[in-house]
Amino acid sequence: MARPVELPNDLVDEILYRVPATSLKRLRATCKRWNRLFKEDRKFASEHRDKAAKEFLFLIMTEKQRICPLSIINLPPHGDDVPLLPSVEVKRELSLPESFNNSLQTKVFHCDGLLLCVRDFPISTTTCHYEIVVWNPFTGQTRWIEANNRWKPFITFVLGYNNNKSSCSQRSYKILCFSTAGKETEIYDLNSSDSWRTPDGDLTPPGWTAVMAEEAIVSVKGNTYCFALEDSKPLLGLSLVRYDFSTEKSSLFVPLPYQHPRWEILRLCAVRDEKLSVFLQPYFTYKTEIWVTSKIDDDSTKAVSWNKVLALDLSPHLRITEDVKFVLDEDKKVAVCCERLMDYDDDQLIDKIYILGEDNQVSEFAFGLTTGPRPFPLNYVPSLVQI
Repeated sequence: MARPVELPNDLVDEILYRVPATSLKRLRATCKRWNRLFKEDRKFASEHRDKAAKEFLFLIMTEKQRICPLSIINLPPHGDDVPLLPSVEVKRELSLPESFNNSLQTKVFHCDGLLLCVRDFPISTTTCHYEIVVWNPFTGQTRWIEANNRWKPFITFVLGYNNNKSSCSQRSYKILCFSTAGKETEIYDLNSSDSWRTPDGDLTPPGWTAVMAEEAIVSVKGNTYCFALEDSKPLLGLSLVRYDFSTEKSSLFVPLPYQHPRWEILRLCAVRDEKLSVFLQPYFTYKTEIWVTSKIDDDSTKAVSWNKVLALDLSPHLRITEDVKFVLDEDKKVAVCCERLMDYDDDQLIDKIYILGEDNQVSEFAFGLTTGPRPFPLNYVPSLVQI
């Protein structure tokens, strides 16, 4: 019987670089060397991020402060002659870092496989205490951040990194905090400091004001995007603004697909970490559209165009409101929305999931009665990135 051929470590590594992250997790116990590679080796994490196919998972944060994979079954196109109704399955939970479990309120922001989790404790109308942790739920690694004098209420925290095409091991991850208008900005650099500092520019530059920053702000390629209003055009001056963590300044003002004096629903999500999608519903109408940008380049000023992915006429009984959160599967032309509504029959709040598809197809699922924080979906990218 021939002896098995033992491959050189360099060749084995080249093979493993191309294995999806979720599969690597199952291989961790194969041998000590592989366990070390997947958990501790920054060079391996860098090469894996560049060479492996990206995976995109829907996660949902439940009212019990648990983050769970969310599986949507029978999404079109499924190849059957008879359409199958979609169904929702919430899988085994990924608990937040221990001290966050069962907290009153936790806000989560996703960037590059990392989750920034923030819990706030209002002390008075003018004072608030924050607990901040950066967490990779795939590897289990956490890093706690001192909030220091971040004590004002209504502060938003987001995560980004220097977008200089460097390797994963050399990226400088930063936390940005700002007031509801996108002002009073401060930065915490995870790689080089243990203190907060004031950058040269705010989230929004002079003459602009962030709107709904906390509810509609996302990360794409390490940069943060939010809605902002040009002060000189209070009715028709709404755009998307990018905060560049490399220059620590705002840039790339992207007008919406069309302007409207008032919006009933205006929401933003990231699509495969390379595009932006907006959920638009003008005031006094149930006509809803979901648009996606062309690919946004890292450098700059190139024009960004919009493509309409979905157009729906949502009937009043669905009761989708301005507080809706959504994620989009652009290839299948399906949006998954989370909403909290009042069940007037039982006089209780109920969480719901809506699946919006082409030809005005809407599927509705009750997620359960609740008294806790509002659930919301995340489009998560598993990663070996180390904090």
